Amino acid sequence: MLLLASTSDLLRIITGQSVTLDVHASWADLNGTTVTPGRTNTPITTGTTTTVVGSPASSTFRTVKTLTARNRHASSSVDVTVVHTDGTNAMELIKATLAAGDALHYDEHQGFTVRDLFGRIKSRSDGLVAAAVNTLNTVVLASDVTNNNGTANTIADVTGLSFAVTAGETYWFYFLIMYTSAATSTGSRWSINGPGSPTALRYRSEYSLTATTRSLNDGLAAYDVPAASNATSAATGANIACVEGFITPSGNGTVIARFASEVASSAIIARAGSMLQWMRTL
Repeated sequence: MLLLASTSDLLRIITGQSVTLDVHASWADLNGTTVTPGRTNTPITTGTTTTVVGSPASSTFRTVKTLTARNRHASSSVDVTVVHTDGTNAMELIKATLAAGDALHYDEHQGFTVRDLFGRIKSRSDGLVAAAVNTLNTVVLASDVTNNNGTANTIADVTGLSFAVTAGETYWFYFLIMYTSAATSTGSRWSINGPGSPTALRYRSEYSLTATTRSLNDGLAAYDVPAASNATSAATGANIACVEGFITPSGNGTVIARFASEVASSAIIARAGSMLQWMRTL
């Protein structure tokens, strides 16, 4: 339950970046024995502090039933902090980094959850507890993501193929990505990015090189490696990349797949239907 109990109480959201965030809140006011429902819709487009649930009237208790903040941006993530203030003390209830399409959702039964664009739970905080240990989570890429940067080997996010992590916890991840190449003479590289300076990071990657060989990268312990793309793709339309490993982040944030094209302006396309599986292990 989120309760606003005085005319000074407010529920606010702090956004860290200028990204379009749609916020909806529903509540019920109790004055004596009279219950009055209410709601607000609040669009946020800048990095700022915004009141999303106002104060109740005198002698009225306002119970927030649901709160949803959805990142509508096509590619950028946004840091979202929910704050309860009584006019003097501003208390941070939760902070989450929402990838493009993600939503931070609160209801009085489950608490806070981060959900993907299909509404599936990516991480949960029943009683403000992080994602359950040993629970397998799946994310499916909803639409194609293209990298045809005019500068060769420029790495970019596979937007939509990511998961939220919490500092000090350990996660296993497995990205399985279908991709196409503008030509078999255009190679690629596949990696990950995440919160800065992880406490531990161990992973490997493999992706097509020719019809009978693959690029294999083991012992990886830094983001965006290997530094160079390979030289070819096995096919134009039937390639697969795998990135698998473990991470213990030192800060909250998002782990996301990354990729690059070996040739300037020659497209490597991560295809819709590619998937990510991840699990909190400790």
